[in-house]
Amino acid sequence: MDKLFNSHWFVKIISFFIAVMLFTMVNIDNLTSQPGGVLPTINPAYTLEDVELTVLYDEENYTIIDKTEHVQVNLRGPQAQLTLFQLSRPSYEVFVDVTDRGEGVHTLSVQHRNFPSELTVSIVPQYVRVELQEKQTVSFPVQVDIINSNEVEEGYTVGTPIVTPINVDVTAARSLVGEVSVVKAFVDVAGADKTIEETTPVKLYDADGKELFLSVDPQVVDVRVPITSPNRTVPAKVTRSGELPEGISINSVTITPEELTIYGPTDIIDRMNVVDVGTIDLSQLTETQTVEMTVPTPPGVERVVPETVSVTVSISVEETEDFTDVPVEVIGGRTEETVTFNGNLNRSISITAKGSEELLSKLTLSDIQAFIDVSDLQPGEHEVDIQVNGPPNIRFALAETRVPIQITVDTD
Repeated sequence: MDKLFNSHWFVKIISFFIAVMLFTMVNIDNLTSQPGGVLPTINPAYTLEDVELTVLYDEENYTIIDKTEHVQVNLRGPQAQLTLFQLSRPSYEVFVDVTDRGEGVHTLSVQHRNFPSELTVSIVPQYVRVELQEKQTVSFPVQVDIINSNEVEEGYTVGTPIVTPINVDVTAARSLVGEVSVVKAFVDVAGADKTIEETTPVKLYDADGKELFLSVDPQVVDVRVPITSPNRTVPAKVTRSGELPEGISINSVTITPEELTIYGPTDIIDRMNVVDVGTIDLSQLTETQTVEMTVPTPPGVERVVPETVSVTVSISVEETEDFTDVPVEVIGGRTEETVTFNGNLNRSISITAKGSEELLSKLTLSDIQAFIDVSDLQPGEHEVDIQVNGPPNIRFALAETRVPIQITVDTD
């Protein structure tokens, strides 16, 4: 085919035949229009079906509620002009103009333009109805619907979604805006194991749940859906190192907040009962001090909330109080054995408690436990350390730190 169009003779032959056809059509029209012709003059006709009807109106302030969508256009005229029209398809327009009309129903004559002047144009129907209604813009809050909320990864929970912006503007005819019941954005969280952030289109619905297709601004919103991993709350603790300078004592150690929330796999966080927030060097303390500490994330834990805590160490002048006849308890002994202190079943010692005046004023003998641990000892004679338990932030000095004992096996 390309070779034919490139042929000089082929182009000449095609041009000749087109010229003959046009000459014949023009002369046929001339013959039929001569006064002495045998037949009366009859102009050929051509019909355009389903021609779109354009409505010119004030688009800024009004919207079209009802109109005729399409019309039929009948053309009459010389055959040559009809043929040329069919071949060239000029940019014609069929329209009604209501730019100077307000709200209401208007009946207007259908107009046309850009058809060849040699052709007679008739339009069916000749008159059409157009209903205009004033535009209205109303702001609606966006509701986020979570899809598959029960299908997130096991142990994870879906938080409250955050949408930006929180409102959108719907613009349409007053009656149509009144049909809007809810504006929604949808987010699918199936399989999610972390927070979802996405841009999603908004959809409008009436009271029956039918989707409405109206102008909305903006057409999309940003949605953030928090997906929270398994978590539990555990107490915080601070590790102490070093010794306080002579003459001062700790009155209290306060961690704010006292509890932390740890997030991570269930098999890891279920084994954790406390979170160590860091170490305080007691040797550097000379007065009450508050320290901000960054909480380290334990191995296997995803995160800790909050990330920082305040540790306040309250310092006071150290006071002393003596306690005599503090009984020494025996722990860890076996039922078939008897532990004696130089032949005596009971033994007591003197203990000096050191701490702040406030703490010592509340301390009683029942708060102090002196004991020896014989759980790892065999029958025979031993010398063991005396240990002391008591309230926190109080130190204990013993008049004697070791005691001789004898363990015998009962023969009965």
